[in-house]
Amino acid sequence: MDEQLSFEDALNRLEQISRSLEGGGLRLEEGIALFEEGIRLAKICNERLNSAELKISQIQNFSEQELESKDESP
Repeated sequence: MDEQLSFEDALNRLEQISRSLEGGGLRLEEGIALFEEGIRLAKICNERLNSAELKISQIQNFSEQELESKDESP
């Protein structure tokens, strides 16, 4: 299920968890469970960002190659 979360959904949930943990009033077990969920969500966000960065880099490289090949054409 976590793998299908969008970046935005994972980030929103991570923000909710952060507010809950900062607010206090949780039992130790609840805090630990939220912390664990937050770690999983942070990993998902990081993976999504890395994937987006790779795609952007590939698009830029492709665009640069296309421009270079057009410049070299007679």
